[in-house]
Amino acid sequence: MGSFKRPRAFDALDLEIIDLVYEAVWAQIVARDPIRDTEKDGERQAALRRRLFVLIGLGTVDFDNLYGKVLASGPEFWPPQAKAPRRFEGGTPGV
Repeated sequence: MGSFKRPRAFDALDLEIIDLVYEAVWAQIVARDPIRDTEKDGERQAALRRRLFVLIGLGTVDFDNLYGKVLASGPEFWPPQAKAPRRFEGGTPGV
């Protein structure tokens, strides 16, 4: 016979913390990439939700710990770092 993996149940406080982490990370994504393709926000938000639950695993739900894990995980929804524009310092541009 196969084994049945019972899904984890979260209490109300766990769910509130998860929601707060989601909102905080999403605010970081929006702030770091204001000119992103907003048509893909739904996909990125779904990926963020999945990532949150994967990173929680069987551990305790703690805001600081979970927030740090999500930011450090480098998931596919994280925007690339914007490069600073190069400064023109005299001479002929493009030469």
